[in-house]
Amino acid sequence: MRYIISELLISKIENNNDKKNRVQSKLILVKELNEVLSIENAATLRIASRIDKTPIRGLKQVLRRHLKVTNIQKIRLRDIISQFGEKPTDKKTDLLSLFVTTNVNPTHSEINLSENSKIEEQKKDLKHSLPEDYEIIQLRQDFAINHGELRAYESLIENMQKIDIPNKQKNLSLLEKSMKEEELMVYWYKTHTPLILDNLWPKVIHSTVRRGQNFLLSHVGTKIPIIIIYADLVGSTKMSMTLPIDNLVSIVRIFDYHISNVVDTLGGYVLKYAGDAVISFFPSHIDNQNKYSASDTAIESGKLMIKSIQEEVNSFMHKIYKFPELSVKIGIDAGENAIVQFGYDQRSPIDILGYGMNVASKIMSITSPNKVSIGENIYKSLDPDLQNEFHELTIPNERWKYVNYGTKKPYKLYTSNT
Repeated sequence: MRYIISELLISKIENNNDKKNRVQSKLILVKELNEVLSIENAATLRIASRIDKTPIRGLKQVLRRHLKVTNIQKIRLRDIISQFGEKPTDKKTDLLSLFVTTNVNPTHSEINLSENSKIEEQKKDLKHSLPEDYEIIQLRQDFAINHGELRAYESLIENMQKIDIPNKQKNLSLLEKSMKEEELMVYWYKTHTPLILDNLWPKVIHSTVRRGQNFLLSHVGTKIPIIIIYADLVGSTKMSMTLPIDNLVSIVRIFDYHISNVVDTLGGYVLKYAGDAVISFFPSHIDNQNKYSASDTAIESGKLMIKSIQEEVNSFMHKIYKFPELSVKIGIDAGENAIVQFGYDQRSPIDILGYGMNVASKIMSITSPNKVSIGENIYKSLDPDLQNEFHELTIPNERWKYVNYGTKKPYKLYTSNT
């Protein structure tokens, strides 16, 4: 008798534990359902805003359909949550914080900002961007958010499959339908984004060059101290022989855009695009120690160019769209250069001529992929901590004939350690 009572008690305890586990599992599932619902709540607002602001007519039509689908997805989630006797949330997730990350190193001022403050600062920067530049950033965010929504549904379905709940198969079917809809939207972005970007980039690039020309216009016929940066796309000759022309053009435009964006962000100017290279410059002045101001900024620009190609372009265009993986090599030098306008009309092209231009071009040509190499003038102008990031290059005399006219010795070159 005592044995039977003991068995009954054990069975009751186990039943209670099972019941507690089911309740706990249900609460966890409801929490996840509400988390996904809060994502969809925010998504409806973002999609509506994108419909209103995007200049791309075809995208407007796609987003209108997606907005209808998203509202249906919200109804499905709210119905499932209500089945558990719980209240569907009206909260809206911060989609940019959840799904969108930036690969650019923070500035000193950004380090002290909270995450929300950083996002607000980024939003302010976007509002002052060119319309095409703004749209490119929004497209990338669209893709990241839709990809994140897809992953959220996958996780939700996987967790629902593990627990025993009423109407399980029916609810799973509804969630799988929502997941399939997100898959179709992600697929649309994958197949159409390169074409959209290909139409937007030339407009952005034209505006960037115009900025540089406008700066130089007030210096025509003079010599001014300038830091020159050559950024070269590695392997473009091979790509020109092996890739379809459409892919090659897209790659060059993608490369040009990202290099230009770094220069613009740090306050420099794009001079021109020369085949597979972007030539840019930073205005400078020479102090009483013959040091060029803005040298540190130019180095930061070179490093960010490499980082942008490696982490943004390759993660986006190589891993997703299967374009070739890109590399860049950077040559930087400083000197006094002549500003020359070819023609008498104000709209005639303006160029920079001088020793520094030639040296920067040659430095770039002997630099290894994903490295920054600099001339002696730049190296001597750097803070000691930045100098430690470089080591001197040893070059055979037949490959390097440039001279430091101050010392009459061979002009020294330095390249980045990593």
